[in-house]
Amino acid sequence: MTPMTSAWMVGLLGAAMAFTGCIHTVETEVRDDERVRVEFETPAAAAVFYEALSTLPAGKTREESSTKVALPIVFSAEHRIVRGPNGAFNRAVEQCDTNRDGKITETEARIWADNRIPKGH
Repeated sequence: MTPMTSAWMVGLLGAAMAFTGCIHTVETEVRDDERVRVEFETPAAAAVFYEALSTLPAGKTREESSTKVALPIVFSAEHRIVRGPNGAFNRAVEQCDTNRDGKITETEARIWADNRIPKGH
């Protein structure tokens, strides 16, 4: 190979790398569980439960996973799965309904709320 040919090849390779496009995709999928069926013994039990549920930090009520695949310069794809709020609701019901009868009493709600509300509130 002559010096002129190798210089031309290096220049061609450099131009090809400079002008290559990058394919980048980001997909976010929201998955939400079906809410569990629950009854409240009294309106006060429901009020205590929902008040405590609303004070949970956002990080405690939302789950997220992410998968990223990349080939430098050429291709990058990211798939995120975000769990909806029903998962946090279902976990709260499971923790609150201590006797697993499908009905939350005011006593159960107060005990659960006292253990869930951040200190200072």
